[in-house]
Amino acid sequence: MNLPVFPLPIFLLPNGVTRLRIFEPRYLKMVSIACQQNGFVLCVYDHKAELNTPPWGAWVDIINFSQEGELLHIDIKAKSLVSLENITMDEDQLRFADCFEIPHWPTQHKQPHHAQLATKLQHVFEEYPDQGALYPEPNFDDINWVCARFLEILPLSFEKKQLFTKADSFAKADDFLKTIILGQ
Repeated sequence: MNLPVFPLPIFLLPNGVTRLRIFEPRYLKMVSIACQQNGFVLCVYDHKAELNTPPWGAWVDIINFSQEGELLHIDIKAKSLVSLENITMDEDQLRFADCFEIPHWPTQHKQPHHAQLATKLQHVFEEYPDQGALYPEPNFDDINWVCARFLEILPLSFEKKQLFTKADSFAKADDFLKTIILGQ
């Protein structure tokens, strides 16, 4: 499938939600296309890549929107990761790419420390209600969901975060968060 691509300094994993402010005509066009078709791709802006687009991103759906004057607020939710190929730019400077789904982490078995990680994330959402409000139905019982939300919000470089995008990277992510969040 060929989808519009929006490079921003935002990292999302499957089921991640974020709010964007859209005002540029090319991205208003992207929202229109996304609403009529299959969503769009959010990817991290890469200064070194062709058209500043890395080889992968998060395929997202628009789940909510509101307008404030000329400013459009949209909430997006990642449904999967995708590889990006044949990246092009149209006359409005909107990027497009052929997209192919990439598997992410398989379902995990619960470990004793997983409940602690979930509790820590609950505290983060309580302390930062704007972040928690993005998830009206949080899934604290799913350790994949909990680990992904931590990786999205932790102040790590894109290079470090992308280490956790591979299908076989859950054990690394889990160990990393166990050390950073729980001090174990």
